Amino acid sequence: MSATTQNIESQVHVMMLIEGGHQCELSLSFDSPLLLELLEALQNRSQGETENNRLFQIPVDEGRSMLYFPSHSIVAIATDPPLTFGETGELKEMTQMVQSPPEPTPTPQAETPQIQAQSTADPNSSNGPVLIESRYFQIENFLTPKEHNRLLNYVLNKKSEFVQSTVSSGDPEYRKSLLLFYFEDFAELIQARLKQNFSTICKELGIGEFPISQIETQITAHNDGHYYKAHNDNGDEKTATRAISYVYYFNREPKQFSGGELKIYDSWKHNESYYTMAAESSKVVQPYNNSIVFFSSSCCHEVQPVRCSSNDFADSRFTLNGWIRY
Repeated sequence: MSATTQNIESQVHVMMLIEGGHQCELSLSFDSPLLLELLEALQNRSQGETENNRLFQIPVDEGRSMLYFPSHSIVAIATDPPLTFGETGELKEMTQMVQSPPEPTPTPQAETPQIQAQSTADPNSSNGPVLIESRYFQIENFLTPKEHNRLLNYVLNKKSEFVQSTVSSGDPEYRKSLLLFYFEDFAELIQARLKQNFSTICKELGIGEFPISQIETQITAHNDGHYYKAHNDNGDEKTATRAISYVYYFNREPKQFSGGELKIYDSWKHNESYYTMAAESSKVVQPYNNSIVFFSSSCCHEVQPVRCSSNDFADSRFTLNGWIRY
């Protein structure tokens, strides 16, 4: 059976299954670069190729959050109408090769997600992607010396209650750290301090103030060899209302570890519905003792590897971190 090459401007409904039981539905044009790259990624996985692994970044929840996932985590893709490979098997032809139907009915145009961001170039100045810069805000001496010391001593006494961190994809190599979830007194302290500074935080990040529905908290310990690969904090249905991420750093003095910087990536805006992580453009935040950093939960970020020669829990890079939800 032959296939007919056509210039089709209608939409493709895409349902994508991702490792961990996640599902994502998109409406993309036949000539969308994102559609082509998703299908190429699935083909690479089916052939056991890992060299071209990359991180996808897709706006969801009407642009209020971003879904991040590595290309190797794509399990299956269903399209309506169905797409076929060209005779050469090259995915580059997939955007034009479809079974010849009798007058296909165009899929209704989906709403274009809107994302508020700052760009370094005028989108009308060229046909290329526009770099969207990430923003962060760091405050030093966030807690009083007494509060800082009390928190540090509390954490050192809770060593046995820390548990291994995990990620929703189930990949044990994506994140290495220890977590503590229950610390009511200090959770209330940090939540109160965040509310006191909320107006300033929003202003510095360029985010309009919003009613706070919840402030989540956890304590994290990074020791020798620990890290967290690139991710965002609001990429699925359960986390979609996270608007602002925060990280409060604390440690013993003199500091016994190195590394552990927070790397926040900028984004490439290809069009109103397609963004990718700008791996070559980022900002690096130093984990200064008794400082706190804020950034949009949609920003892709990572914790760089920590080096701690003593391997002593007490010498770890500690954080009290979490998310402000709308």
